[in-house]
Amino acid sequence: MAAMRAATQPTPGAVQHGIRPFELGRDLRPVARLIAEAFANDLDAQGKAALRELRLLGYMGGLIRLLNRTTTADFRGVFGGFVWVEEGRVVGNVTVQRLNEPGTRWQIANVAVEPSFRGRGIARALMEHALHYIREMGGRWALLQVRADNAIARGLYERLGFQVVGGTARLRISRVPGQVSAPPIPGLAPFSPAEGHRLHELIRSQDPPRILAGSGAPREHVPPTLEARLGEWLNRIVGREQVLRMALRDAQGRFQAALVLRARGWPGEHRLQLWTWPGLAERYEEPLVRWGLAALQGYPRWPVEARLSIRQEEAIRALEAWGFQNVHTLLTMECSLS
Repeated sequence: MAAMRAATQPTPGAVQHGIRPFELGRDLRPVARLIAEAFANDLDAQGKAALRELRLLGYMGGLIRLLNRTTTADFRGVFGGFVWVEEGRVVGNVTVQRLNEPGTRWQIANVAVEPSFRGRGIARALMEHALHYIREMGGRWALLQVRADNAIARGLYERLGFQVVGGTARLRISRVPGQVSAPPIPGLAPFSPAEGHRLHELIRSQDPPRILAGSGAPREHVPPTLEARLGEWLNRIVGREQVLRMALRDAQGRFQAALVLRARGWPGEHRLQLWTWPGLAERYEEPLVRWGLAALQGYPRWPVEARLSIRQEEAIRALEAWGFQNVHTLLTMECSLS
């Protein structure tokens, strides 16, 4: 390990063995390949689409290099990080992204090593280098995500000082359960996309804002753009997808609980998400699960996917009782660098 650490001082453009900064026009294609190899079984439809776009960008090396010179800050905000090189070939990667403007919170992602080079300490060296870089940039918190069943990666991150602070459980059933009746939920009523800020407040109540920043919290639930609204309207008109938004409010109009159901008319997956204000889970989560499944009775029996915070234990148990299986649980881990 000592020899490996000695080789981790980057010299941009000249490193043949060890760590150097990620170079956008040069490294995009090999890094996309590494990500595909490392996370092929973990990516959902959105993730696979993002990977396809990444690969496409990799074929535009000249243009990317030009854009990188003219819009450096924007591109490094998305693609910054470091790679591990062996004989001039990229075999490891870590992405480092700033999460807020002051630069106190950072996200580490895409920690990937080519299979034939695993077990040599490359991932640890990349992680240590990334954390050192974040400290140098004034970062106080580093966040990352890891599958709950990835014991090797979790062990590495824990040894580096990361702790589990949240997570998302992805559950799925192969077809809509039959004969589900909607329970009475007094006060449950539709809400407008323009009230996305109220839903965002509810989501933020379940996890600290600094955790949500790096956990893939759904930005789709903030008030949508005109383009997004038009797309949603068109999907509804042609029968492709209908979005049902339901909420329970307190006397001040604040959401106590909410459900967003994306019901597909065309082949695909129905999507179910719900949230409850802290302390109200036992009262509302199971009824909202039943309400959502009952609403799907009028749609094709496509598969249903639900994504819930690992803290939503009542809702997870309710879904499992209807036959949902855990696809995977993605944990959010945090490391204090102060």
